[in-house]
Amino acid sequence: MRSEPERWRTDYARDGYLVVEDCLDKETLTALREAVGRIVDDPDALPPHLRGHVQLEREYARPDGAEDRDVARLGRAVRLVMELPEFEPVFAELIRHEPLLDVLQALFDSTEFHFHNYKCVNKAPGASGAFVWHRDLPYLYHSTPNLLTAMLCLDDMTEENGATVVLPGSHLLADENVAVGDQNIREEDLPPDLERRTVTCPAGSAVIFHVNILHGGGANRSSSPRRNVIGIWAGPDTYPTGSARYAYQGLYPRSQDPARRRQLSMALGDADARVSPLRAAAGTG
Repeated sequence: MRSEPERWRTDYARDGYLVVEDCLDKETLTALREAVGRIVDDPDALPPHLRGHVQLEREYARPDGAEDRDVARLGRAVRLVMELPEFEPVFAELIRHEPLLDVLQALFDSTEFHFHNYKCVNKAPGASGAFVWHRDLPYLYHSTPNLLTAMLCLDDMTEENGATVVLPGSHLLADENVAVGDQNIREEDLPPDLERRTVTCPAGSAVIFHVNILHGGGANRSSSPRRNVIGIWAGPDTYPTGSARYAYQGLYPRSQDPARRRQLSMALGDADARVSPLRAAAGTG
């Protein structure tokens, strides 16, 4: 991955999103794909405490038949997997994936940013539905809006497989004007003067979104899966205020504070003293 902190900051500030290719190396990409496959291929084989974090496409199908989907044919297609670090060590180790941390440090302009959660969006071919237009901020309960969403693409993201569509510039809305209803925005209520841009990129890319940018995504009409690992990260002095808590929430993977460095080592182990689970899962040393 090329280090381009100035471009990262410029693109993110101007457009409200940023694409960084090659954020995941081949070994890491393989390990993550295999780990996600073990979850989505047979969700009912998971132990109950993990199965509860898996949501199926048919749970989102509209009862009025407005979508072009046959609910009976959706089967066991998985749509969302929450709490990824609870499933396998490869997802917990992803919290300190150095290339991604380089991007986050540049955008937050600090080493004191911290992890909130990881989930997987799985757009199964022929079964996935569209994602509604929304902003991320209304879903996140924190003391300040200094947050961002980091999407790690495990597959190529194309128009055919339901790539995310963004409205560049929509992130410039003042935080206090973001409404709770912005979790689900009707097509006719979108700003008519803003460009719609489909975010396409190769597998291994990171796509970073401002939490105020308007975005959505179509269904996967291709014959291949489209899987993304999506993380929420919080900047300095930004703390959760809601009741929900997530696995490894509050870890600071780049912090210079001795107590936070000790916390990271206690939670994930000493990165320098053992083989990374990401590389171990891919069969590398």
